[in-house]
Amino acid sequence: GDPPVYRFWENTFKAQGQSSPSSATAQMVETTAYALLTALLRGDKDYANPIMNWLSKEQRYGGRFYSTQDTINALEALTEYSLLVKRLTLDMMVKVAYKNHGDFQVFKLTEDHFVGRTMTVPLEDDIYVSTGSSVGIATVNVRTVYNTIGTSEESCHFVLKILPKRDDGHRREEGEPLGRLEACAKYRPSAREPQSGSAHAVMDIGLVSGLEANTEDLSTLASGIDHLITDYEIRDGHVILQIDSVPVDNFLCVGFRVSELFKVGMLSPATFTVYEYHAPGMYFRFVY
Repeated sequence: GDPPVYRFWENTFKAQGQSSPSSATAQMVETTAYALLTALLRGDKDYANPIMNWLSKEQRYGGRFYSTQDTINALEALTEYSLLVKRLTLDMMVKVAYKNHGDFQVFKLTEDHFVGRTMTVPLEDDIYVSTGSSVGIATVNVRTVYNTIGTSEESCHFVLKILPKRDDGHRREEGEPLGRLEACAKYRPSAREPQSGSAHAVMDIGLVSGLEANTEDLSTLASGIDHLITDYEIRDGHVILQIDSVPVDNFLCVGFRVSELFKVGMLSPATFTVYEYHAPGMYFRFVY
């Protein structure tokens, strides 16, 4: 019979709510991306079109999906698709309109002007995006922002702790010299997110005045077997670590030795900040 309209991997999982994705959502996206790559390898663009359409709908605001792994695979598949159809000439009118209040913006997309500017509009009515007799392929991303009243605890997606230790790795007591810092983070997704680890994250560990981090330890963290961090940078008294993902179920802890450069009489507090790389504005900061 006729080929199916939708082609994507669907796994059976216990949904937490109709609008709440789970860890299985990332698996569905990743497997569908493999299906799209397979169809493109065969050069079957018609078969690939519904797959590309489904993947595009699953893409979150900012370009990523639900986890680091499925984002890599899905973006690779969508890129391969764009290479297959690159011979198409882009000549498209994209109309954005309210359902009942009429049009409020028309975008003209061409080979020379293929990106439309970002718009901010009040959500007074349902929004419709449509094209007429156009040529080419375009993707529209819509981000809906709601202002709610809540506590800082509810809006924070990370749980943080930092452990000052002695040279021997044991917990430092009051008055003992500081020989090592251990910074720990755990991801806390919202109810509307998959209950899996964070996307690519950044740990920004501020050092108390007079201290410096041991670069040998940081290099070992980046190149060792455990590969706890992907990269590091020391800038203006801060140790900045790049991490593939912060887990949900347990703390990810990163430790390194510190040494005293000079004595400081009145110590000022330092900060420990964690945020997702693609959303630096959504950070959580801990003072120690």
